[in-house]
Amino acid sequence: MSTKLIQLQHRVKQVEALADEVQDLAERHLKGEAVLTELSVKGQQWYRAARDLLVQSQFSGLQELEHCNSHWVKLNGGQRQAFTDIERFIIFPLEDRSKEDHYRLFARLFAKARSLVLSVEQELLSRELPIVTQLSFAVAADEFDTAEALFHDGKADEAVLRASGVVAHVALERHLFTVADQRGLSIIVNPPTKKKADVSDALNTLVKANVVTPVQRSHLDSLFSVANNCAHPKEAIRPEDVERLITDGRRLASAIL
Repeated sequence: MSTKLIQLQHRVKQVEALADEVQDLAERHLKGEAVLTELSVKGQQWYRAARDLLVQSQFSGLQELEHCNSHWVKLNGGQRQAFTDIERFIIFPLEDRSKEDHYRLFARLFAKARSLVLSVEQELLSRELPIVTQLSFAVAADEFDTAEALFHDGKADEAVLRASGVVAHVALERHLFTVADQRGLSIIVNPPTKKKADVSDALNTLVKANVVTPVQRSHLDSLFSVANNCAHPKEAIRPEDVERLITDGRRLASAIL
């Protein structure tokens, strides 16, 4: 997990803790307790912290948060500020005859605003996911280039031919594990007695999560069979199979992000 994301999670928790205080004070304000001054301070602290967090994260829902704080409605072809919103509720005293209505609208807007803050992490994850997996493919692409160069230089040398297949194998396997990791997928080892997860376990997980299609899985199984043969001198290999491993492995890796 990136440092940026860890810092974001920590800040969201801090802002949520402030929101809990605001909610408690708002309920006490509704009951008639003399907490308006404290509510105003805590409310402003929460809103400024929440808004800045969304600005710093370049969050797509910033305007929605602002609309919750200062809520405007259409009326007679124009716009006017609603009879209450977060901003007005935390500043003005409540009139007994309408305090329940004021609180209900405040609570609805405040709940939406809090949900926006809590959704920042998921938007950031979605934004960073393609960047990380694209970087992973960029690394894999370089390794596929190396494998291709070895293949063309070593068609007549079985040891070099096998080496080209092994390099392609490493590139493809690492990329699949990176994709699973960046998507937050837990790879289940099957059977559990294995010391660690292998590429078959990674593929099972990616298929289950609909990241890899069953057709792609079948194709990848075929390629990894060739790759395994390259790593074991007792298994016969054919240049055309190694070439397919490199060419199709590169193409599939580019499609699985």
